[in-house]
Amino acid sequence: MSEDEIAVDTNQLLADAFEAFTEALEESVRIMTAQDGIYHTGRQRRAISVFGKAQLHCMTLETIVENVVRTGSGLLDHFTVGTITRSIIDASLMTMYLSEPSLTFQQWQLRREVLHLHELTNRKRFLEPQGKVISSDGPRPPFFDTYEQAKKDSRDRIALYGEAVGIESEKIKKLQEGQWVFVDGGRGAAREADWDLNAFEFEQAYYSAYVHSHPVSFMKMDEQEISWSHPSPFQRNFVTLALNVAGRYLERANDRMKAFAADESCDPLAPHFRDGTQQSTRTSS
Repeated sequence: MSEDEIAVDTNQLLADAFEAFTEALEESVRIMTAQDGIYHTGRQRRAISVFGKAQLHCMTLETIVENVVRTGSGLLDHFTVGTITRSIIDASLMTMYLSEPSLTFQQWQLRREVLHLHELTNRKRFLEPQGKVISSDGPRPPFFDTYEQAKKDSRDRIALYGEAVGIESEKIKKLQEGQWVFVDGGRGAAREADWDLNAFEFEQAYYSAYVHSHPVSFMKMDEQEISWSHPSPFQRNFVTLALNVAGRYLERANDRMKAFAADESCDPLAPHFRDGTQQSTRTSS
């Protein structure tokens, strides 16, 4: 096959992937638009916000790629495409995690509290060095006035909910460290979502190199013939794969949110939220 034939072939594959990706994105927008003015539970609102984040990532990806798909030349920023694709995977996974329909109320309480503690402890991680940059005469952020008590209270709730759902004490201690996002780790969340774990691990690891500018993302640039004005076959194939991957994860999130967030009754835990946390905790053993 000649270079011209290769270029035509890779351009067609890119165009086909882009078309399928935009169809998934359009469906995502329809799902989100249908939720306007609908009353949702707090859990649904959290899932919708992350789903919207995935959708915005996809819109950015569409914008970056569209011109080259239409014209066949110009800047094809595969570096940013890889970075955004990893973000789409992450946002899709969190959407699935927050909206898992099989959760009991206490399992959701544990899941929410682990997320709360992670947010709390990681906020401290960036506020502390920020305080060292600001003049010592400056006021201390109010966050630190309540941080220790808030952390203790969160850890206590994790112990309470963890014991209620039968988690071993050693794992509860790990969850209380504040560094866990998913109760059973990322693999556990992907398994719960019924995703292919081998594909998930490959895609997450591969695109992670582009997020962090690791060597995989730049060491073979000469061999890959990276160009800022005339995309090489590698760049076109890379973006084709990324669009296919991003579209596939968005489609999964679309399917979930179509079923989970149409209205309040679509959240299986809605009765617990309506009845109030204390009463629901007593009756959901």
